[in-house]
Amino acid sequence: MRRGLIIVAAAVCMLAGGASSATANEQLESVFQDDDLLIHQPPEKVDASMAQLKALGVDRIRVSAIWRERAPLLEPSDPTDPDSYDDARLQPLDTTIRSAARHGVLVLLNVRGGVPEWAQPRRPAGLREEDAYKPNRRKFQQYTEMLGRRYSGTYTTKSDVELPRVTAWSIWNEPNWPSLLQPQSTESGKPFSPHLYRELFRAASRGLRATGHGDDIILLGETAPLGVSEPGSLRSMKAALFYRTLFCLTEDLKPEPGCGDFDERGPLLADGVAHHPYPVLAPPEFRSPDKGYIRLGDSERLFRILDAAERYGRLPGTLPVWYTEYGYQTKPPDPYRGISLNKQAAWNVRAERLAFSEKRVVALTQFLLNDSGPRTQYAASHPNYWSNYQTGLRYFEGGRKPAFYSYRLPFLRLSQRKFWGMVRPAPNGIAQVIRIEERRSGAWESVGTRTVTNAKGYFTLDVPFAGRGKYRFVWNELASRPAVPAPR
Repeated sequence: MRRGLIIVAAAVCMLAGGASSATANEQLESVFQDDDLLIHQPPEKVDASMAQLKALGVDRIRVSAIWRERAPLLEPSDPTDPDSYDDARLQPLDTTIRSAARHGVLVLLNVRGGVPEWAQPRRPAGLREEDAYKPNRRKFQQYTEMLGRRYSGTYTTKSDVELPRVTAWSIWNEPNWPSLLQPQSTESGKPFSPHLYRELFRAASRGLRATGHGDDIILLGETAPLGVSEPGSLRSMKAALFYRTLFCLTEDLKPEPGCGDFDERGPLLADGVAHHPYPVLAPPEFRSPDKGYIRLGDSERLFRILDAAERYGRLPGTLPVWYTEYGYQTKPPDPYRGISLNKQAAWNVRAERLAFSEKRVVALTQFLLNDSGPRTQYAASHPNYWSNYQTGLRYFEGGRKPAFYSYRLPFLRLSQRKFWGMVRPAPNGIAQVIRIEERRSGAWESVGTRTVTNAKGYFTLDVPFAGRGKYRFVWNELASRPAVPAPR
């Protein structure tokens, strides 16, 4: 007699080594970023990639609106007016946003540097190769206003193309990273980039509110997880120090006297905090011994800082956290650095479960569908040949990695009898039937079917008499990979 199955509530115990015992978040958004495929390709290829992401079950894409790439070489006569910009420079963004609307995929528009030469002061000699030195906050506000008008839902381009409305925005990218914002610290070693970023965020949020986007989602942060201990203009700042300084908090999370403009200007008007919790080569549950790091397993560090920021009036309330970049470099194809393909597939599932277990986390973003591929300006034997990102679910040429299948239908064995998973490609809000299969030796055999009712397709189930065999689930004749074992 085959064993029956019992579907239980989606809220379950956290993973061993997890960061919180909070009730699981049943509405975690599936977000994707791949600018190489979604911006830097002809329209027909962008549309094909968008269709593939929709078929995978992606809810939203994160898209980079890089100021330097979209602005003209000379400052426009009216930098807030979309008609003052060259449509050809903005057409790649238009194409992506229109394609997303056609396929029913939401957009998170990341408004960020590099910075046009006319929007930054002359840089010191040591920074000649960088393009984000002390950006002019007023001009950044104007750029944000232009985007707000262009993607208001009422704008038509000079070539008579109607553009959809964008309703989610994030400000800058990794402002604690020196190639993206300088200087990071003053010559005396005091943090500088958090104060600069505070001004940039206030400016951008004003620009969005001025163009009818005040009720949209506006995200603060977009921070990198790591950094170095020695301060410097071009030395990355640890995430915890960046956030404490941004909110004018001491190391023990008390208000920093004489810091910032919160008394005069009030809290930073954000609707959420975006962060990139890359564990790099560590498993997702890994807790960093360096208390300045904020990787996926260190989420409580970020939450404590945000709670203090709310308590002292730096933020308008308890904000949700969006993980807006995540992924693992794989070896292969990178012969020098990365984790194995099977580890990527398994650790991505464990990472999603960890994010799912945090009620405050509302989105997890897979960084790249396709690997970036090699940098062919270098010889194949040169280490820089593979210095791009190989975090994709597919190889550069499009062949699928094991992680493609574990992303499509994640499946995790929480204990001997309890399993967790997701029917990602299923339409949101519609109940789905899955079949659980077991293999002890030979072929896979069904142990029953059940209905998944969670709006995003998440489920937790018991297999009361589960043994030591392998288990998978099948939906719409697509099979998951065998259930990933939970970390010990």
